[in-house]
Amino acid sequence: MKRRLSLVFKQLKRKIVVGIAGPSNHQRQAVVSLVLLALTELALLTLTFCTNFLSAYIHNTIEVFRGFRLRALANAQSVVAFERMTGIFVEQPLQRWHDEKYGGWSFWNTYYAGVHPVVTVVFLCFILVRMFSWKLTRVNWKRLNEGSSDYAPVAESAAFGTAPARGSFADLTPAQQYRFLRAVWVLGAWVAFFGFLFIPMMPPRLLPVCDFFNAAGANVGACLTTEFSFIDTIGAHGSLLWDWNDESVKTLNNPYAAFPSQHTIFAAWCALTWIHLFGPASPTLSVRSTRYWLRAVLRWGIVMYPMVTVYCIVVTANHYISDALGGLAVLAFSYAAVHFYYVYKSRSYVASRTPLASPLPY
Repeated sequence: MKRRLSLVFKQLKRKIVVGIAGPSNHQRQAVVSLVLLALTELALLTLTFCTNFLSAYIHNTIEVFRGFRLRALANAQSVVAFERMTGIFVEQPLQRWHDEKYGGWSFWNTYYAGVHPVVTVVFLCFILVRMFSWKLTRVNWKRLNEGSSDYAPVAESAAFGTAPARGSFADLTPAQQYRFLRAVWVLGAWVAFFGFLFIPMMPPRLLPVCDFFNAAGANVGACLTTEFSFIDTIGAHGSLLWDWNDESVKTLNNPYAAFPSQHTIFAAWCALTWIHLFGPASPTLSVRSTRYWLRAVLRWGIVMYPMVTVYCIVVTANHYISDALGGLAVLAFSYAAVHFYYVYKSRSYVASRTPLASPLPY
């Protein structure tokens, strides 16, 4: 059934490409095929990146806000009770300690508001451009100009197909690596989306707030001033990019999209991508070379990035520690699911003795 659907989609794509480029112009067919691939990938990445906004739209249109708020508060109280029972409810004293010792809320608020989307977009663009650069090198434009339809003469890696138990990420082509990493990110983001829909979570900053309203004029806080003393750092000190009181933020943002933490998922995915593509170290470089130290700074910087992000989202009272742990669990699940799916797919090809040009969906 899966192979029939795959064949149907391939035939449909072929018809679209031929319909746009013409049946005889193979060079134009190659260009149209790459453009369609770019557009579909960009559409998928953009839609996935906007899952927070999509969850806000769904909640605003199909659910009464009062019920939404009460569910979010109940879930938050359950998380606080769980963290107190396990001894990890340190968000409140941690924020108080940071405020007394360091402050610098403008930096941390801007980090929360801007670094999360920018770094993720940079990594997504990098692996996407890397994939297309590799694909363009495989196109034999001279043969296409002569009328040949063979515009991909180089065989793709079949590491998982020939040795599924031993195939490594490094054995894959850049196109296959992109698909693997992209699938992990997309699955993690959509699992988080369903968490936002079915497990709304009031963030710590809203627990003591009594006077913060959404675009419809409804109070989004819990007004538990005697039990909690969290500071809404963005509301109190602002950031260099946006503020909770901005009308666009009130309209587009889901205030209860806290569990699991997408900040944690995306930051850990960026570190995972770096490790997969560039490895933990480069033993061939001399310690005295500038490249060695530049690579070391980048390597340790990207490893520290998820840790700094978790500290930021907790100290600014936008997430609980449980939200961050949930984000790590979601990423681990996504990685395992994508890995085992591709291993199973490659083994099914080997068992059927079907020629395998690419074990990943390319």
